[in-house]
Amino acid sequence: MLQAPAMTDLIPTARGCVNTWQCDENEHLNVQYFPAFAWDGARHLEAVLGLGPRALAAAGLKVRTVEDHIRYHREMFAADAWEVASGPVEIGESTLVAYHEIRNALSGEVAGTVRQVTRCVDGGGKAAAWPPAFRTHAKATRVTLPANAQPRTAGSLGSLPDLTLDRAAAAGLVTIVQGVVQPEECDADGALLPRFHFGRYSDGAPGFWQAMGFDRLSMRDRQQGTVVLELRNEIRRPLRAGALTVVMSGMLAASDKTMHLAHFLFDADSGELAAVADGVGVLFDQRIRKIAPFTAEDRERLAARILRLAA
Repeated sequence: MLQAPAMTDLIPTARGCVNTWQCDENEHLNVQYFPAFAWDGARHLEAVLGLGPRALAAAGLKVRTVEDHIRYHREMFAADAWEVASGPVEIGESTLVAYHEIRNALSGEVAGTVRQVTRCVDGGGKAAAWPPAFRTHAKATRVTLPANAQPRTAGSLGSLPDLTLDRAAAAGLVTIVQGVVQPEECDADGALLPRFHFGRYSDGAPGFWQAMGFDRLSMRDRQQGTVVLELRNEIRRPLRAGALTVVMSGMLAASDKTMHLAHFLFDADSGELAAVADGVGVLFDQRIRKIAPFTAEDRERLAARILRLAA
């Protein structure tokens, strides 16, 4: 049974409105904006705990996102107001696990939950200890990660291997996105924002599902799309403006309705793995707004496409 948090109230950390340009082919808020909202929430949470931008600069410290584990619970549509409330869950020497709850501010429903891991680093990017006052404040305001934010499928198979680009195709991965990191995709320190990791995975979804044997043109005619229910992204090496990127993806497992998918984001110039993500993808009936099951033919085809990744 979950233990009661040290402080039950979450801290309001961000709010705004869903814009039409933030919605995708399913006419709902695209997945990449959930980590974007959590990013803003994290900065305000840090400030409440004593490490706002001025305090960080004075201490010569920076905060980097290590992991975002997101579960998507409710759709949000254009003109919906949203709000984020946050709280620290665990505080380590140089890491912070935080919970960000994204709600539809009009209905009060939870639209998404984010378990986020950040790390305090020095000017050279090496792990640095949080200031004592920050740690004390974080410990005093801890909350319990709620059941609807607990990891489910994503991460259940353990850490994904630290592949290099030259080994990816042999592992069965297929290329779904290729591009260049733009300056406007980066934070104030010049590193690619988490939103644009998720954005690349989302942009690659049509190509990924096509590679898994689904006819995307026929799906469009049937008013069938695809969505993710859960996605965990782990940033292993920061990417910066000008970096060449390629995302290669594959399937770890499949059931009657769900696909456990994996994305590997590489620096295409060095061949190094920059980030890795895994999560749950499903077919989505756009007419009735429900998950559509795989056909027997789909299941047979998917069974032959499961990755066999070496640790």
